[in-house]
Amino acid sequence: MKETRVAQRYAKSLISLAKERDVLEQVKEDMLTIKSVCEENQDFRNMLNSPVVKTDKKSLILNEIFGKVISETSLAFLNVLTDKKREAILGAVAENFIALYNEYKNIVSASVTTAAAITEDIRTEVLSQLKSIVGEAEVQVEEHIDESIIGGFVLRVGDLEFNASVANKLQKLKREFVSNPNIKE
Repeated sequence: MKETRVAQRYAKSLISLAKERDVLEQVKEDMLTIKSVCEENQDFRNMLNSPVVKTDKKSLILNEIFGKVISETSLAFLNVLTDKKREAILGAVAENFIALYNEYKNIVSASVTTAAAITEDIRTEVLSQLKSIVGEAEVQVEEHIDESIIGGFVLRVGDLEFNASVANKLQKLKREFVSNPNIKE
C-alpha cells in the first residue's frame, strides 16, 4: 500500500514536469515502454528489487537499457528514482503515470473478452455502445480471446463488468439447480 502511494506521488510529479516542459506525449510513450519492459522481463524486475545489486550499478543498467530509447526528461526521472533508491517501484510509477495521463486526456480503457476473434461489425457495434456509456471520453478497447467463456463476451469498463458469456450463464444455471428447494435428494 505504501509503495502504491509513493508510486502515485512520483507519477504525479512526472506528469506535472512533462506538462510544464510540453513533452507529455513523449513521456507517455516512454512510460509505455518502461511498463512493457517491467511486465515482460522477470529478470529486470528482480534486478530492480535486489538489495544485492548496488544503486550505481542499477543506474548504469537503466541508462544502458533506456538511454537511447527514451527522452531526456524520462531518463533524468529514472536517475532521480535510483538516487532516491526507489527503482523497485519503477513499473508502478509507469502504470500510475499512464492512468493519470488517461484521466488528463479523458481516455477510458475498456476490455472485451470473447471466445473467438471479433469481426469488424461487432467491433463497431461495441464501440458505439461504449460511446453511449462513457459519453465524450475517448475509448481505448483491448480485445482478448479466451475460449473458456465458450461464447458471448465479457466487457469491462473501469470497475464495471458486463458478463454475457455462455460459461457465466451455465454457472448461473448450475447454481439455480444446486439451490433449488423443489428438488429432493
